Amino acid sequence: MEQKNNNYELSFWFSSRLEEKAIEQKFDNLLKQLKKSGALIIFSQSPQLKQLAYPVKKEMNAYFGYIQFKLSKDSLTRLEEELRLNNDFIRFMVLNIKPKEEQKIPSSTFRKSVFRKKEKPSFAKATEDKGKEKVISLEELDKKLSEILKEE
Repeated sequence: MEQKNNNYELSFWFSSRLEEKAIEQKFDNLLKQLKKSGALIIFSQSPQLKQLAYPVKKEMNAYFGYIQFKLSKDSLTRLEEELRLNNDFIRFMVLNIKPKEEQKIPSSTFRKSVFRKKEKPSFAKATEDKGKEKVISLEELDKKLSEILKEE
């Protein structure tokens, strides 16, 4: 029985105490390890030196990189066990991600239903005649305005 491959992302931190050549070599070894376990590499970002928000294993800087790949669940559990035994990482995390085609974007009808419909002000309701619009000329409007202003 063939298992379905899911999309995953491996995010990792390498120690900043290592030289850049050693980081590149460890990254290449990690890619080879993924391919050996049957992963299909979708995208990879080579590690770059970043400042950490807080100390991790007494380090304030580390090389951050990530790899997106497809792999079966069984192979993933074996891969995670191998990665835990690898002392090259300060930290790593494997996330299950959805491919961009499967990500759902809320439709415009959904967004519209979230907002309340604005009610017309009460003075506007009084002038409406059960759905029929009343056309008023400018002269009639001026007369009404002058009557209202005289009352005050």
